Amino acid sequence: MDRYKFLIMALLAVMSVTACDSDETGGGLRNPSDLMSFTFEGDEPVVAAPEEEVYYTLKIEYAKGLASAVASLDGKVIEGSEMSWEGAPVEVVYEFAYVVQGAQFGQTLDFVFTATGVDGYKQSVDYPLWVTANEGEFIVSIPDGVPSRIYSNENIAFAVSVSGTNVLKSFVVTKGDEQICSKDDFTATEKLYTHQFEYVPVTEDIGKDVVFHFVATDVKGNLAEAYYTVNVLKADIVVKALYSEIFDTSMSINGTTDYDTVEGNVTTYVKTEFAPANIVRYNTLTTVDSATGEEVQVVGAMEGCAVYDNDLSNIKYSSDGVDVCLSKYKDSRWTEITGAYLWYRKAKGGWFRVDGIKLHDATSLKLTYTQSTPNGKIKVDYSLDGGTTWTEIIATSAVAKTHEQKFTLPQTAETISLKFTENGGTEHVRIDNIKLMEVL
Repeated sequence: MDRYKFLIMALLAVMSVTACDSDETGGGLRNPSDLMSFTFEGDEPVVAAPEEEVYYTLKIEYAKGLASAVASLDGKVIEGSEMSWEGAPVEVVYEFAYVVQGAQFGQTLDFVFTATGVDGYKQSVDYPLWVTANEGEFIVSIPDGVPSRIYSNENIAFAVSVSGTNVLKSFVVTKGDEQICSKDDFTATEKLYTHQFEYVPVTEDIGKDVVFHFVATDVKGNLAEAYYTVNVLKADIVVKALYSEIFDTSMSINGTTDYDTVEGNVTTYVKTEFAPANIVRYNTLTTVDSATGEEVQVVGAMEGCAVYDNDLSNIKYSSDGVDVCLSKYKDSRWTEITGAYLWYRKAKGGWFRVDGIKLHDATSLKLTYTQSTPNGKIKVDYSLDGGTTWTEIIATSAVAKTHEQKFTLPQTAETISLKFTENGGTEHVRIDNIKLMEVL
């Protein structure tokens, strides 16, 4: 109830306590000393809820003696409210209790108490009561961790929970000014509800904060609500996936043949454990069997590599030969990287290079890769002339995450080379999940 309703009721109460000073029996104005006195004992009920019982205790005084008192509502005497006294007492205590009805929700009930003297004189006092909702929790809940920002090619789905003390009446979801969902067929006992919310961005949402409003009401007129705002970013449209590499391999990387599946084994960063020659072996698709002289597939070679036209023959890997290698050393801290990855010795400036990535006429590109060690840095350059000239794409900070960078080539070229160089920091660096895409 707002402050104005309280103010109105307060004024009514003041008016009622002053009571009527006229003689209801027709005797005209009476001397104030001949009037009845009504004193409310205890806390006066001002606000109540349906099904709640309210209590009124009045001390009534009248010098000529009291005969009876009664309560009425809407001009009708309330059954069972009448009390009478013998012997014409000049002071009595009148008690009255009332159970508020559900149909009276939202009303102001004006209880009128009328006392009658032994001389037939009647005087009244009234006490207004505002009927509001039952006390109790009524909430609309959105789960923690829902995204505040998504790309236009992503969807959102989560459960919105509604719970209350009273039976539910309606549930409405709006997006801005548009109602997108409503429910009003709750059962006579339904106090809990779960709404499976889903959102698929549309073109008009891109670049905007999209606001969703969830509103629930119950049969007592209570309202509960929640808001959800999500910023929709324009997603890059991938035209061609030119190159990707997760360094998946069944080759022996760290001097052990079963390190693919068994944790442990490697306990030191001894240089010989991380043989750079494995990069060359990984790049070799086929070899000649010394016994038969036949060309055979190298087991594990380039298993993690993919290119746009499925032709891996142009892809060539190289490294500084000292401080970069393929590794499979496992550590629970590196949750972003599993299996094989590139390992860089800290503060040595080691580099890894991949040549021969066909561009297929692409000039608008995006590079992404995962860096797992938080305290190491990587710089990435590209070359369009086979390594004679290099241009920086990104120099990452010492943060463990998936980095991404869009860049535009100054000219068309048949192939592109990428070079990943250790760029300072206090820890060895690990990277994986390299992707080069044409985007719009």
